[in-house]
Amino acid sequence: MKNILKFAFAGAILFGMASCEDDEQNTTDLVQETVERGAVLRTVSLISNSLPIGVPTAEFSVLLEEQDAFGGDLLESVDVEILFTDGSDDVGDSSNGIVGERVFVRNIPASDFEDGPFGLPRHTLTLPLTELLSLVNLTDEDIFGGDSFSTFLTLNLTDGRVFNAENAGGVITGGFFASPFQYLTPVVCPVNEDTFSGDYLVEQLTPSIFGYDTFDPDGGGVILTLIENDEDGFIPGTETVLEDTQRLFDADYLAALGFGNTRTFTLNFICGEVSIPTGSTTGVQCSAGITIGPPTDVFGTYDFQDDTSFVLIITDDETGDCGGAIQTSLSFTKQ
Repeated sequence: MKNILKFAFAGAILFGMASCEDDEQNTTDLVQETVERGAVLRTVSLISNSLPIGVPTAEFSVLLEEQDAFGGDLLESVDVEILFTDGSDDVGDSSNGIVGERVFVRNIPASDFEDGPFGLPRHTLTLPLTELLSLVNLTDEDIFGGDSFSTFLTLNLTDGRVFNAENAGGVITGGFFASPFQYLTPVVCPVNEDTFSGDYLVEQLTPSIFGYDTFDPDGGGVILTLIENDEDGFIPGTETVLEDTQRLFDADYLAALGFGNTRTFTLNFICGEVSIPTGSTTGVQCSAGITIGPPTDVFGTYDFQDDTSFVLIITDDETGDCGGAIQTSLSFTKQ
């Protein structure tokens, strides 16, 4: 069986062949053999991508890998810029800071990269919150949940060409290459690791689509287990990091209809507000597929110091797959 792999680099569209069984090494070899123009800066691992307020070690960190037609020999340097966005107008004072404008951070020369396991240059970029704040002339007291820092990368080649988010083809920004050249890192309020986990009774406060409960099959409430990281910092049974402001739970969407589509949903606890990420898939569809996501205006809330209960408000069928999006709310009570 053959798959056609299509690569787009700054307007050049190139084709190669690879078997379905190709592993990451074979994919890398294929890129080196077939790509004649262009380069990517691949996200190997997003190590840390949230900035909890008041945590001295808070940082943005990503492991990058440069790929080009000559096995990394075209790498000259990478420019790093950041941009601060004030998403909490009513909290904090950013009036003296640099807001909504890009600020140059540093130039990373090729000499700061090291050979990775496939012979391609790799570099771990780490930007502590303390450095980010200093660059935009702000302090811990000036920021709050809802604010964010965007990091922009520009790849400079030895032949004078430049690649960044503005000229990278859409094909290379996702999938194996995962080369977005930019990252959005939210400012969050830390959630203690031993809170908001365990069994919760979930009860519907307002109806979901079609008048049914979102997860409960009989209208009497359903017990859901909120999952936190294991002792090594990973989602239990995986090697995936769950941010300290996130919890997971497994549930059947529209269970009363008997679909039996168990999905894992994520809860984000952001400085007093709790939500589900946009585009959360349910496994149920009328046409393209029903997704649920955050509310359009008022969010559910939680208490930093009390995890016995909280309210979640969601947008059900947010894309209108089954007739139209509606806002619905659920209560979570610890058992």
